[in-house]
Amino acid sequence: MRPLSRIRHWGLSTGLAAVLTLVAACGGAAVTPPSSGGAGTAAASTTAHPSAAATSSALATAPAATATATAAEPKHGTYGSGPVTQKSPAFTPLTGAQAHFGKLGNAVYQVEIPTTWNHELVLYAHGFAGFGSEVAVQQPPAALRAELIAEGFAWAASSYSENGYDPGIGADDTLALEQYFDKTYGKPVHTYLVGASMGGNVVALSLEHFPSAYDGALSMCGALGGEEEIDYLTSWAALAEFTSGVHLPIGEQGGNMAATLLGPVAAALGPVDTPTQRGKQFADLVQNLTGGPRPFFGEGFKDQYLVNFGLLIADSGRKLLASRAATNDGVQYHIDPGLGLTDAQVNAGVRRFAADPQARNGQLHPDAVPTTGRITKPLLTLHGTGDLFVPISQEISYRRKVDAAGAGNLLVQRAIRSAGHCNFSDHEITTAFNDLVNWVRKGTKPLGDNLLGSLNDIGKQFTDPIRPGDPGTK
Repeated sequence: MRPLSRIRHWGLSTGLAAVLTLVAACGGAAVTPPSSGGAGTAAASTTAHPSAAATSSALATAPAATATATAAEPKHGTYGSGPVTQKSPAFTPLTGAQAHFGKLGNAVYQVEIPTTWNHELVLYAHGFAGFGSEVAVQQPPAALRAELIAEGFAWAASSYSENGYDPGIGADDTLALEQYFDKTYGKPVHTYLVGASMGGNVVALSLEHFPSAYDGALSMCGALGGEEEIDYLTSWAALAEFTSGVHLPIGEQGGNMAATLLGPVAAALGPVDTPTQRGKQFADLVQNLTGGPRPFFGEGFKDQYLVNFGLLIADSGRKLLASRAATNDGVQYHIDPGLGLTDAQVNAGVRRFAADPQARNGQLHPDAVPTTGRITKPLLTLHGTGDLFVPISQEISYRRKVDAAGAGNLLVQRAIRSAGHCNFSDHEITTAFNDLVNWVRKGTKPLGDNLLGSLNDIGKQFTDPIRPGDPGTK
């Protein structure tokens, strides 16, 4: 959903129509398409490739053919019955590498292997791709991809066999590709998992449930809390309803959610740059919900002011699994003094949404419950302080879970002083990946930030470059 996070509309009444259009078309708009396959592009080979012990130069001479493989048995996703269209995974390899691609069950995949392969593999798990029926591969960020090939790493990425917010399907399909790679090209010496946004949820699920598949992982702007991400969006809606004083027709037949948001809610909260008193209450409650005062909160709040209503608009009836599993029961909201409300008034007045017990059943739907923090392999994370789509509070929650599980030494977290969702520099991404590799190869644990204290001035150590307007540079 990265393209949506880049849109800035400063008032509900002036921009919500654009969000409605984007939500409706999100399956196509949110996917970063692979580059077109051209002359010299190689398809995946059905012929067994050399093992990791063989010379990597042999990979360059692998015969080209179209591969259709059988996906692994579903383990953690909840699969629907709707048909999907598979976007061609053909792509052009970088210089010094060979492209392989094909179908894996209902998913499509890409693999890129350098001619001087170091026998290490990176699996990339993409983020939310909307609700459309077309599934497509999303490649690793360009700078990371280039570095992987230059340093001898192979990478592989799968579309998910269905779209929607279903990280369990992402975890299953990524594992299936990992297993297919091992059988086809030889088992790597080390296998890393990298995920962004919902792909961070895939990372957490995979480390917690598939402990032998990966040697280490990097999560960028990741929804590490699992279903806590949808719980958060539920709180966003509930707080907007409470502070505006306008009833939202959530879960009601015949309710016109768009008209309600465009009309009375917009009028009550006001434009994001010039909010009413009620709008100021809403922003303050959201700030405290998502980690408290911190660099670029205001800019990030503007980025997501409309977008965070997207799921509410797309599924106002709470029919999707993730929506049915979501709840804000037990959340204690906090508002700062001087805004005309007390914590007691807020917590007594905010509408509470109960989860459907069947939907939020970890045995039936492992990806529709919060993650556990029970990891056994190194995990390094990057998170923007001004990310209001997947707020940094999910990192705080995950730290507490991992510590409670006795695995705190396996988690390193880094705050990046930036606004918006997944807004990292090339240097921040590649440095984090190289530090993860060094951790896995040599056991050298990298440095990180302590997110359990005040975030008011967090992130200076790992933010590079410092962004324009950073409060620490004034």
